[in-house]
Amino acid sequence: MSNKLYTLVSFILFSVSVFGQTLSGNLYLHANQDISLTTFKAYDAVDMTTASIDSLGNFTLALDKNYTGIALLQTQDRASLPLLLTGSDLEIKGSHLNVLTDLTFTPSLNSQFIQYSEDETMRKLALSAWDYLLELYQKVPLFSSQDNIQKTIIREKNRITQEETLFIESLGPESYLRWFIMTRKFFYAMVNAPKTPQKIPELIEKFRTTDFSNPYFTSSSLFRKLIELHYQLLSKSGESIDLIAKQMNISTQYLIDNLKTNESLLNSVSNNMFNYFEKRSLFDASAHLSVSLLNDNQCILNDDLAAKLESHRKMKVGKTAPEIVLEGNKKLSDIKAHKLVVFGASWCPHCTEEFPKLENYSKIWKDNKVELIYISIDTNKKDYQETYLDKPWQSYCDYKGWDTQSALDYFVSGTPTYFLLDATNKILLRPKSLEHANVWMKSRGLVN
Repeated sequence: MSNKLYTLVSFILFSVSVFGQTLSGNLYLHANQDISLTTFKAYDAVDMTTASIDSLGNFTLALDKNYTGIALLQTQDRASLPLLLTGSDLEIKGSHLNVLTDLTFTPSLNSQFIQYSEDETMRKLALSAWDYLLELYQKVPLFSSQDNIQKTIIREKNRITQEETLFIESLGPESYLRWFIMTRKFFYAMVNAPKTPQKIPELIEKFRTTDFSNPYFTSSSLFRKLIELHYQLLSKSGESIDLIAKQMNISTQYLIDNLKTNESLLNSVSNNMFNYFEKRSLFDASAHLSVSLLNDNQCILNDDLAAKLESHRKMKVGKTAPEIVLEGNKKLSDIKAHKLVVFGASWCPHCTEEFPKLENYSKIWKDNKVELIYISIDTNKKDYQETYLDKPWQSYCDYKGWDTQSALDYFVSGTPTYFLLDATNKILLRPKSLEHANVWMKSRGLVN
């Protein structure tokens, strides 16, 4: 067999084995446009395939036969439609993706999906209106005597809710669509949680009993959203910083335990969670994640993630911070006092915006024998001197930028970054902000 023929046969066999599912149809108002399908893999959206719609509106997209779950169909004019892929061929016909009443599907599962989504929107509007009226008839004296009206409203609310419940149950217990509808309802409940704070404890508990190892999750588009929404909910709970950190650690431990049996997913989730925590200065949360994963022999971590977590474990509260050599060979450990080490730069807008607050705090801290040590990662000597020369704190710079040895030793990846140390350089706190540092020092009697 010639090389060219062998290559052709190999390609055909590969295509048959991988692409066993097609999405085809006719959308005549999208004629001569590009059309694409985006699928989901846990945290990531993946552009699976793209095709051109011909002059009559016909198109065919070849899909991975193993993919089951939610996908997003998009056209060149930015119309989009979520679809449920089941591993079998799907045909769609209509005029335009935005004209839902024109669309038909073979098989019809996506018709059910779209109809449910439209009905769900109307049910929400109706229930919201009935809730408003019921509150009026229960609390306003002008209406509160109308018991029959109240009963009618309650009866109609129950009917609407029961109608939705019956539809969901009709889908069968193992149906992906049923699972997706229920999970999406959970997602929207978390989105609306600030409006219904009394439901927040229930939503937190539901998160901690959700099976994130369910394979349905990876192709749902909801994986990242649910996890990040949960931590946003905890961070905005109004509790103290210490209590919020404790609650986050409980949820993080649940996720680790829940995902241990899926090495790839555990690594993906842990990496994204770590980045999420670090970006938002949730250092207690990232420290707990790091230590828990590294100390758990059942968690198999890839080398890159393990290195990232190990770097953080070295800088967790209670550890001794690395030595920093300052100007004139003076060392950080020579300063026998509590100190806040700040990593910043003249080109960092947030750093320079904080200067007025930093000047005020530094005076208060200085009076209470707390030193402020500012490490600049500037590379331009003139910029550094113009920015820091007259500041009322100790500033140091070796003009090596991110290659500054102390920045490398402290695993600094952004500015400003803070470390509160005691007189022996033990890490007491990784503050989220100057305010956080000041409140913590006050609570421990370090400053008045």
